[in-house]
Amino acid sequence: MFKKFDPSNDVSTSTQVKASVQRAIKSQISTSHPSLTDAILDELLPKKPPLVQYKVGPHLMLYCRGSEPVFFQQRDGPILPSLKFVHKYPTLDFTNVVVDKGAIPFLLGGAHCMCPGLTNPGGWMPEDGKEQDVQGFDVPGLEVGDGVVIYAEGKELPLAVGVMKLSSAQVREKNKGVGIEVAHFLGDGLYQTEEIQ
Repeated sequence: MFKKFDPSNDVSTSTQVKASVQRAIKSQISTSHPSLTDAILDELLPKKPPLVQYKVGPHLMLYCRGSEPVFFQQRDGPILPSLKFVHKYPTLDFTNVVVDKGAIPFLLGGAHCMCPGLTNPGGWMPEDGKEQDVQGFDVPGLEVGDGVVIYAEGKELPLAVGVMKLSSAQVREKNKGVGIEVAHFLGDGLYQTEEIQ
């Protein structure tokens, strides 16, 4: 998504986010990443200065704190953090997965995360079946469409951010094909962008 991103050409319009919209964004982020409390989000995204929303292409919104990109959203998908934002606050516990060492060069090249990278030794996903739905069925640890921060085996900082294409239960069962669609990775155009004006 951001492989060839160039803010001088790709960003079309900017608008200051209203307070009500900023509250809705915070609510979506706390739903996607339950460990981020309202107090933490208020500190990370204070009312002053307000967020600025940039339109990138036809279906992508980039949210900046001042001129620093902090979150982005494609269509009606989850709001995802930028890698620089995650690297700046390494103690925050975003919803995450870990891929094995074999997946690292592919992810750094911009490829999507395949299921074996998550299920091989060294890979990790949240456990399935910790909770049950209304009918008594086990709920997967991660659902289709959940936003995740992707860490690599043996590394402290994440190397990509993406959206689950299969639930964690399906990834474990199928173990074939794309498990996570990578939206932003280390070294892409957004990562190399210092500020947007």
